[in-house]
Amino acid sequence: MEQTTISENRSLGELALEVPGAAGVFERLGLDFCCGGKQSLHAACASKGLDEREVLDALEFGRTLPKPADQHWQTEPLAALIQHIVRVHHAYVRRELPSLERWLDKVVAAHGQRHAELLDLRHSFAAMAAELSQHMAKEELILFPAIQRLAAPRPGERPAAQGFETLAQPVARMLAEHEHSGRDLAEMRRVSGDFTPPPDACATFRALYRGLESFDRDLRQHVHLENNVLFPRALELEQSSRDHAGARC
Repeated sequence: MEQTTISENRSLGELALEVPGAAGVFERLGLDFCCGGKQSLHAACASKGLDEREVLDALEFGRTLPKPADQHWQTEPLAALIQHIVRVHHAYVRRELPSLERWLDKVVAAHGQRHAELLDLRHSFAAMAAELSQHMAKEELILFPAIQRLAAPRPGERPAAQGFETLAQPVARMLAEHEHSGRDLAEMRRVSGDFTPPPDACATFRALYRGLESFDRDLRQHVHLENNVLFPRALELEQSSRDHAGARC
């Protein structure tokens, strides 16, 4: 089997998907492999002031680890990938957002006067939560069904018959919204010191930060699967279907 090429010119998204342990390395170093997945490793290291050689060495070590759990999604049917995203990641967001909101309100009420950063945290969280709810609904009601029809069209159905001219239009919108959520999460990490509770934090305060850290980790994987696997595969399939249809004319 051909070995994955690791170089500074490859994108973060490709490396996170193909190299065991890469996603964990990127998370520890603060490299955005989901919303910023198209950025090359070289550019990402330069922007963070990281030693590129040390990062490459860490990625090379990943060759000794098991394959990434998400690597098989490159070949699984698109319908199965969509089902996984909805049942695992969308369900997680819908389940966790209300609890995190309640904890955040409680912690702000108890500690907001001593920790003004909590007010900024709540502002960014509210913006992210509101956008995510609408974002997931648009995916489930419009974009995901269009991708599924493209992957398994009914007899006689035109590949582009999905309510818009090309998948590129809604995909671009979803990518932009992912970037918005990514900026909100980055701000939440900044004001909370990477979700590090202060010494006077109560049990609820600590539970809130643990919950936000887990939410951050899940959303990174969620966006990674969409940005770096689902959307590129769907766009490639659409182009292939158009080329095939043109060749028949």
